[in-house]
Amino acid sequence: MTDLMIDPAAARTQFARSTPQPAPAPRQLSAAAAMWQEAKTVLVTRVVGPGQLVTVPRLVVPIGDNGIAFRTSSYSAESEQLAHDGRVLVQPGDWRGNPVVGSRQLQGHARLISAGTLVPRVQAEIEAKYRWRMSFAKMAHRMANGSAPYGNLVVLVTVFEPGPLALPY
Repeated sequence: MTDLMIDPAAARTQFARSTPQPAPAPRQLSAAAAMWQEAKTVLVTRVVGPGQLVTVPRLVVPIGDNGIAFRTSSYSAESEQLAHDGRVLVQPGDWRGNPVVGSRQLQGHARLISAGTLVPRVQAEIEAKYRWRMSFAKMAHRMANGSAPYGNLVVLVTVFEPGPLALPY
């Protein structure tokens, strides 16, 4: 008969239970940030050529009071276009990618971010906000783009609220 040797420390860790972590306090969002958080999608309109615009629904999360962020692939035409011309128009949309009734387009400036602490934060927040939709988005990306990386860049859009018109004196 062989003797079984059991490491007591390993045995304890196999049955150890994690202590429940307190839920993080919900952060208070400004009215502008709450609008982006509640949006099912955001319609992002960008310049694709002289006099040509294209509008694409994106899964976004708010960043601060006047920013939104979404993911894109470094292999996409969108990332190349935004690198050359960061001007965009953004508008809250429904889950089908249509503008929300009563919403309007706002001007913004997009910057591509590939490294730093913002990238994993945005990825985690998008995964938490959209849950099951992410698997569909990844599948559609794989079907359309093959092995190109999905969402390895973060696009940070600073949204500008329109100010009063400057009138001549």
